[in-house]
Amino acid sequence: MRKWIIKYIGAFLLFIIAGGIFTANSVQAASAEVEISADSTEVTVGQDFFVYIRINSDSFFGDFEANLTYDDDILEYMEGASVITGSSGYLKISDFSINEGTQSRKYTLKFRALKAGVTEISFPRNIMIYEYETGDEMSVSSYDLTIEVKPEETASENAFLKSLKISPSLLTPEFDKNVFEYSTQVDAEIEKLVINALPEDEKATIKISGNDSLKEGENKIIITVLAESGTIIEYTINAFREANPNPEETEDPILTPGTTQSLFEVVRLDGEIYAIYNGKYKLVEPGKDVEIPKGYVKTKAILSDISINAYYPENDLENEFFLIYAENAFGDRGFYQYDRIEKTMQRFVTKDSKGTNNVIIPETEESMQVENYRANLTKAAIVIAALSIICALLIIVLIRFYMKQKGYKTDDLD
Repeated sequence: MRKWIIKYIGAFLLFIIAGGIFTANSVQAASAEVEISADSTEVTVGQDFFVYIRINSDSFFGDFEANLTYDDDILEYMEGASVITGSSGYLKISDFSINEGTQSRKYTLKFRALKAGVTEISFPRNIMIYEYETGDEMSVSSYDLTIEVKPEETASENAFLKSLKISPSLLTPEFDKNVFEYSTQVDAEIEKLVINALPEDEKATIKISGNDSLKEGENKIIITVLAESGTIIEYTINAFREANPNPEETEDPILTPGTTQSLFEVVRLDGEIYAIYNGKYKLVEPGKDVEIPKGYVKTKAILSDISINAYYPENDLENEFFLIYAENAFGDRGFYQYDRIEKTMQRFVTKDSKGTNNVIIPETEESMQVENYRANLTKAAIVIAALSIICALLIIVLIRFYMKQKGYKTDDLD
């Protein structure tokens, strides 16, 4: 009898503990995996290809929201599902109001290769997938896709100029396609040269930089010839502009942005992108030693119809404020905060920096809810495990009490 009772108690306790562990595990967030793939990771210029986004989950899911970025200089987004919107290097996927849960889903996007180069199609920030039954956020892992665009096999490598002429001055020496550096001199009133550059291959493209607003003294003008195959040849004109004999005294403007109202716009000058607001700020890429402010992720934004790098608060792409990284007229680089509503810009200072002009973006309500949800999951698991142990101890006490009432001896209970 005693052995039978011990076996009964052991089996019952095992059932209780196993049930507690199972219940604790069941409250953990479900997970999903998002994969980006393509017909081929190597395509040629002018070729259309398809990119696929696949979602696989260990439980049924419903709504899906994510942002996708790519290099719009190399790729052009052509078309996709109606839930995908955007262009110019930034796409948004918003698939809501799902009528039926599923454990897998697929989206197809069509791209066109524009020019030779390598680019990533990636999710720059958190991917939001929600369980179908509960609406809870799921744990998501994702992978990026690297696409290499190659020139056409028959593409010409000819990046030479056929002719190069300037006005109102002349080149020294005379133009020769195999000579890549020239010089010229212009009067003080000349602010820009008229440049006529023709490529030998009609499929080659030409880009001229450094010819706008020539300053007094030495100026370097670069004529870049890009062949169809991606081959590049640069021709340089060292232009010397004479000094104005009767300079007008002008007061230099203050280039540090403040709170005064001014027209904000983004412009492209000589191949560089500038933000104009109480001065001119060149948008540049942060160096490897520059740390992106905590809580921000890199993505894209479109200002004045120009796609630029932007840094948004995590999980809040619709925030009224985001950051840009720029260099001011004095050569100093740093992050600046842009106000999308008032269209103003000011220097961004983190809360850890010294000074009184700190700009602090509070945590978004959504991100706080996610953290609270995860914390509550952990607490629930601990409480359930503790209750399971307490229940097991109470059952043991009840069994011992019952056996004493039936007249079993103490030895039989041990």
